[in-house]
Amino acid sequence: MIKHLTHLRPSAYEHEFDRNALEKVKQFTFLNKVTNFLLNWTSVKWTMTNYQGSCFRVTSQSCPELYALLEDVAKTLDLDYMPKIYTEWSYLINAFTTGFRENTMISLNTGVIDLLKEEEVRFVVGHEMGHIKSGHVLYQQMLWYFSDVIDHIPGAGLVNLPFKLALLYWSRMAEFTADRAGLLACQDIDAALNAITKMAGVPQKYFVQTDKKNLLRQAEEFENENQDFWETTIREIAILDDSHPWLVLRAAELVKWYESDVYKKIINS
Repeated sequence: MIKHLTHLRPSAYEHEFDRNALEKVKQFTFLNKVTNFLLNWTSVKWTMTNYQGSCFRVTSQSCPELYALLEDVAKTLDLDYMPKIYTEWSYLINAFTTGFRENTMISLNTGVIDLLKEEEVRFVVGHEMGHIKSGHVLYQQMLWYFSDVIDHIPGAGLVNLPFKLALLYWSRMAEFTADRAGLLACQDIDAALNAITKMAGVPQKYFVQTDKKNLLRQAEEFENENQDFWETTIREIAILDDSHPWLVLRAAELVKWYESDVYKKIINS
């Protein structure tokens, strides 16, 4: 039985790395204001218009069972409003969120719906709604905007680099927070880890054999086999330009939080 978490505040599940990294990003006050304006009037509107014109809108009329599931996730996380939901054709298990303030949308690849069990879908959708609830969407779009637009302006790349790197680091840390929201949405650690395992690329024919212990064992090996200075340096450089942390580390971080008193307090409150 899923418990609806009334009066849930983002600070209750926020990862400390996310919070600290975002504080550094917010120090770029002028860039925040400029990007806020540009996103509101350019890329956000274009993206949402493209989805409205080209992708399938999930509503209580078009897909009642799926919409009811998504609506229940929003209620579970005590989200103030229901974002628009679209699906687009891809069997990559992935989703993303865009929008501005209350005008947000979530795009789910069809692979999320067709390849995942219901409780695993709740984790993925809860992850995206966690981004909305925690106020991540603006800063995610700032990252996309600066990566896709500013870097193509001659000479702007070097000026933008410190801000971009700060945003990339924050984005990786924000995923840990969103994963926690996903777990709160499904309230099933096995389902959450199974979803992450499937994202990592386990073949569909082996889905029934999915065991969280395998992914956690891989995470432990990853940590233990990359301890010396050179390997640690390679790891830091390899991830520097990525917006998401390694999946095995996401799994390990989520288990740590699941086993903590903080998670239990939220669920039992």
